[in-house]
Amino acid sequence: MQLLAIILYNAAGEQRIIRFNPGALNIVTGISATGKSALLDIVDFCLGRKTLTMAVGPISDLVDWYAVIVQLPNGQAFIARPAARHGAASTRLAMLELGNDLAPIPFDHLETNADIGSVREQLGRRIGIDENEHEAREGSLRNGLEANLGHAMLFCLQGQGEIANRSLLFHRQGETGIADAIRDTLPYFLGAVPLEQGLLRQRLSEARRELRRAEADLQRARMVDEDVEVQIRGLVNEAITLGLLPSDTEGGRTQLHQALEQVAVTEPAQPVGDDEFVIRRSELESRRSDLRDRLRAVGEAIALFNKLRAGGDEFGVAVAQQISRLKSIDLLGTDRSDDEACPICGSHLEDKDPTVDELRQQAIELQAQLRSMDVALPARRAAAGRLQGEADSLRQELRGVDAAVNGLDADLESAGSITRHDERQLFFRGRVRQYLSMVEDSDTKALHELVQRVTVRGLAVADIESRLDPDEEREQIAWRLDIVANDMTRWAGRLDLEHRENVRIDLRRLTIVTDTSTGPVPLFRIGSAENWVGYHLISHLALHRYFISKSRPVPHFLMLDQPTQAYYPSDVEQEGGVPASDDDRQAVQRLYELMRDVAHELAPSMQIIACDHANLPEDWFQESVVANWRDGEKLIPESWLNQLR
Repeated sequence: MQLLAIILYNAAGEQRIIRFNPGALNIVTGISATGKSALLDIVDFCLGRKTLTMAVGPISDLVDWYAVIVQLPNGQAFIARPAARHGAASTRLAMLELGNDLAPIPFDHLETNADIGSVREQLGRRIGIDENEHEAREGSLRNGLEANLGHAMLFCLQGQGEIANRSLLFHRQGETGIADAIRDTLPYFLGAVPLEQGLLRQRLSEARRELRRAEADLQRARMVDEDVEVQIRGLVNEAITLGLLPSDTEGGRTQLHQALEQVAVTEPAQPVGDDEFVIRRSELESRRSDLRDRLRAVGEAIALFNKLRAGGDEFGVAVAQQISRLKSIDLLGTDRSDDEACPICGSHLEDKDPTVDELRQQAIELQAQLRSMDVALPARRAAAGRLQGEADSLRQELRGVDAAVNGLDADLESAGSITRHDERQLFFRGRVRQYLSMVEDSDTKALHELVQRVTVRGLAVADIESRLDPDEEREQIAWRLDIVANDMTRWAGRLDLEHRENVRIDLRRLTIVTDTSTGPVPLFRIGSAENWVGYHLISHLALHRYFISKSRPVPHFLMLDQPTQAYYPSDVEQEGGVPASDDDRQAVQRLYELMRDVAHELAPSMQIIACDHANLPEDWFQESVVANWRDGEKLIPESWLNQLR
């Protein structure tokens, strides 16, 4: 993709057209406040950016539609965007027309037929952006994202505040989320992630989503299952207390569910008397108290067990360290004729050291202790599991008794004036029927199916992960960035930049790094705007040279705003377009000669557009000028400006 024209429309339907030459260096030169910087904002907006970022003024006041015509691998595209309505900061509306030899569409025929999402998708597909997705790192709060034309444009534009920025290397890098998007998508645009790998990553992303969904369903089902168990046992305990079930009623959930169904449909037996009800309720309270005591005791046992296990682990580490130290005795051998002499230096010892045999025997004993601990480890784990299982069982039983006591109290409060036990039975039976109408009896079949689903999803994730190789991807990225670094280092020497040894892009920090005698130095530690501009230029030229040589799906144009701003400090120099200093003139010429030569080398595949103060007298420079906005010439025609007066 290359830029053929920028078109502005005013409310009267008039057009302002700036045309560009594909496969060449294009220069828009002029003094300040003529609209040069607005060109980059217009291109960014027309190619999918939601917000129009140019300064408020004549352009935003007079332009009703912004449009560009771009050359595609097969054909051309006309993309137009209506100006955001007054008071709005952004718009998603767009117009897209595809064809061959397109001309600016008349104002009366402009109409929105797309949004920026579909524009980016269709243009991206036409320049070769395949289906791809970068999967966010495990545990990251970010979602995975698919590289699109919007991400590719981050490598094609350098605004006035970006090209001389020592802290930011790429377009919009300082905006929220953009730096992460660059890190995630640059490997794809470099070709470090093959298409099949990209598709595998998409499948992995979907498989992980399905696994998380299945795990969430299983967790919810287990919580519901546990609540149903507690509610059923609570209702059974209430029924026993009210004399609706025998006191020896027990069994699994299915048996208890069936018992409650009998309570709901069978006429109640002789109701219990007041005294017996009080006794039964007291027994329920006593049972609850006993369960709490037992649960507390088991909890204390678990805490003690964990403490002992931690102590055992520390002891095992200490024993292993001591054994490691004693291994050095093997260096002494077994022939010790003089135990009163140091085995190392031969000095006389007042207190004899242990003999080698004694030390070796101590090591053997320690190894035996360590082995006994290893043998006991499975038994300790089994014991810990039994304690935890007992605690879970007691906790669930306690919740059932709590539910029964609370249910009885709630019944008495809800029943109000009901004091006869036969009426309490009827009231309770109504609650049971209502509960049974909401909850169906269930066994472990549904849970088993969910467990199976989680297992299957987990195996699918593991299978895809086994076919992906993160180490290989990192090596591929490094290899490609090394190729880019070779060009950067070569061109840094040509521009006479400081610290130009082994220049490279640091993908993690999104900056440029060079080697010095004191170690690697990032761009923000290299002084002067001349160096910052030069390093920005060579990094983007080198990336585009790689993109083109490997046929990567990135628009084949680089648009630069004010690349020589550091060399035009005065209005006089900006007016003339030639720096006053010989050194500055030579530096500006080196920059443009590099742009010219790269565009020529990569022609017709590379287009460079520079909007700048520079207006060098050399013939090759003047041949590259597509607009010279001086002597009253501006982006917005004078006839349009008269409408504001």
